[in-house]
Amino acid sequence: MADDTLLISAGDVIEVQLTSETVMIDTPRGRRVQERGHITNRMRLFLRQLDGLEKKCDFDDCELGVRETQRVAIVRGRLKRIDEPVNLILFNLSSGEKDAFESGLAPYLGYVPFFGPRWKAAVCVLGVALVFWSVSRFVFNTGSIWAAMFALMFGFLTYPVFWWVCAIWDRVTERMRYVRVRRQFIADMDKRVRAYAPQSVSEAPEPEPAPPTAEGA
Repeated sequence: MADDTLLISAGDVIEVQLTSETVMIDTPRGRRVQERGHITNRMRLFLRQLDGLEKKCDFDDCELGVRETQRVAIVRGRLKRIDEPVNLILFNLSSGEKDAFESGLAPYLGYVPFFGPRWKAAVCVLGVALVFWSVSRFVFNTGSIWAAMFALMFGFLTYPVFWWVCAIWDRVTERMRYVRVRRQFIADMDKRVRAYAPQSVSEAPEPEPAPPTAEGA
C-alpha cells in the first residue's frame, strides 16, 4: 500500500439519489426469476468539489446518512488489474460520521504471503522426512534405500495434514494483521481528511471592528 494508490477528494453535497437494484437471472427456458437475498442499495452523491468542479460518486450498501449542503470526503484506492478505483471510506465531515466499505478495504489492505500453505507444507514435510530418514538410517540401521522409501511415504501421508495446518495458520494470522492494519488505516485517514472539514462558527475568525463614525469620534 502506497500513497500514490490513494485518492482523497472532498466537496459539498448538491444532491443525493437513493436507489435499489434487484438481481435477476435467466433460467434455461428463458424465464427471468428473482435471485433471493441479492438486493443492492445504491447511493449516488453529486458533489461540488473544493476546486469548484462538480462530480458524481456511487456507493453500494452505504449505511452513512448524507444530505444536501453537507461536506463529505471520499477515500478511494487503486487496485491492480482494476481500472476504476474502489471506495474505501466515506466521511461525513459535517456530522463527524464515517462508513467503511469492506468490499474495497479487504482487497486494498489484504496481504497474500509469497509462500502459500502448499510451500510451507512442503518445507515442513521435507524437514520431517529428513529427520525420519536419519532416525531410520542411523538409529535402526535400516538400509539407505528403505530409509528413503519410508521417509518419502511418511512425507506423502503427512503432506495434507501440514497443508491444512498451514492454511489455518495463514488465515488466522492474516485476519489478525488485517484487523490491526484496518484500524490504523481508518485512524490515519480520519486525521488526513480533517483538513477538508468545514470551518465551524467558533473557529471562524472574528470580524474586525468597524471604523469609528463621525458621531463617535
